[in-house]
Amino acid sequence: MLNSTSSIKCIAKLAIKKIIKDYRSGVKEDSYKGKYLKNLGSSFVLNIVSVIIIYFTNLVLTNITDKAEYGAYVAVNNMANILAVFAPMGLNILILRQLPEYKSKKEFGLINGINRFSIFSIFIFSAVVTILAIVLFSSYDLIHGIKNKTYIIIGLSCVPLLSLLAYFQSVLNGLKHIGKALFAEKIIRPLLIAGGSALLFWFFSSPDGADLLSVFFVASLLVLIIAFFLMRRGLNQEIPNHQAQYERRNWLRQGWIFVPISALSIVNSRIDIQMIGMLMSEKDALDNIALFNVANKAAQGLSLGLLISNYVLGPSASELYHNNEKERLQNIVTKTSRMVMLLSLPLFIGLILGGFWLLGLYGPGYNEGYTTLLILIGGQFVNVAAGPVGYLLIMTKNEKYTIVGMSISVVLNIVLNLVLIGDYGIEGVAVATSVSLAAWNLIMLYYLMKKTGLNPTAFKIYGK
Repeated sequence: MLNSTSSIKCIAKLAIKKIIKDYRSGVKEDSYKGKYLKNLGSSFVLNIVSVIIIYFTNLVLTNITDKAEYGAYVAVNNMANILAVFAPMGLNILILRQLPEYKSKKEFGLINGINRFSIFSIFIFSAVVTILAIVLFSSYDLIHGIKNKTYIIIGLSCVPLLSLLAYFQSVLNGLKHIGKALFAEKIIRPLLIAGGSALLFWFFSSPDGADLLSVFFVASLLVLIIAFFLMRRGLNQEIPNHQAQYERRNWLRQGWIFVPISALSIVNSRIDIQMIGMLMSEKDALDNIALFNVANKAAQGLSLGLLISNYVLGPSASELYHNNEKERLQNIVTKTSRMVMLLSLPLFIGLILGGFWLLGLYGPGYNEGYTTLLILIGGQFVNVAAGPVGYLLIMTKNEKYTIVGMSISVVLNIVLNLVLIGDYGIEGVAVATSVSLAAWNLIMLYYLMKKTGLNPTAFKIYGK
């Protein structure tokens, strides 16, 4: 047994050394590649700090409120985030693709035009979506256990803020200001939420879900203001002040193409919370939402490196692919995916071994979600192993295949939830989430390799 263990350690050590050697040689060979891998490293550090802060924030929230109130906060916040994906009308994704293209062609008037048009359109449409959603959720019991309509009004009022924030982040990403795009949302907002909630607990001893949603609203508003000024400063520094030019119909048409992608993505990642709220009894729904959410948040932290690679690769992938530099792009993708895998493996191992203890820190009874956590870890492993497959499909203008994969995944997720949730509770929800996530990634991997020849994984597949 000792010999076997030593052999495994030796092989792992050699593999890690080879990945680091490849990474270093890649940086020396190609300054363009080195720039983006440097961004990957710095973004990873930023997100590690973010994960710690968000974990601390959730610890604060779960320990100052009971499960039902925390579950109500999560359920309404979850719906606000779902609606905030529809509200930008796909313009937040379109700008990420068009900004590098317009910039390389020196079409600065179009950059100014699409930016002004997008901000105005998103604000108006998100406000309409918010009003309609408040009326709908106040009229029908779509989340079991939430009787106070104040929760709905406060929570869904965050939709315009979240929609505009997503757009401002996309502009910063398009300018390749990766750290600035992440900083306000990933660092400042959770600190504000934790601090604001702690003050509520200090003064009122027992804040409820509506109090937590109010803190989230104020924190999101402050972060939106910060992100706006960061975006405006970035544009002023890099984009000359040309007279705005508009292609409104073309932008709306292209933007709405991305809406199904965004909608299916967010529905697939958040439908589990809504299914628990709709299918479980009023007595159990909010408590189980709380349990599932902390387990799911812990598991989602494992895809941290993959999320960063999406931020880093987005602008470069579009530029290199459309300049027909596929070999260069493949090299960047391979090196990035290997670094992501290298950085993610310790997180997987640590969460498997320490997950029960970790969940217990959230408060009494939260470690009951450990089995749920283990199931969710399996789905996240496939997600990370597949690499930045969805982003690459979008950036290479093959987004229709992303829609195919996501559509199958959403249907599979809903069907499995309907079948499993009654007998297996949140463990059944975790199975539905993990199976659908794995299916989504494998379908998109197949189409990306077939249509572009790119291999987004850290491994060689079919000689790639």
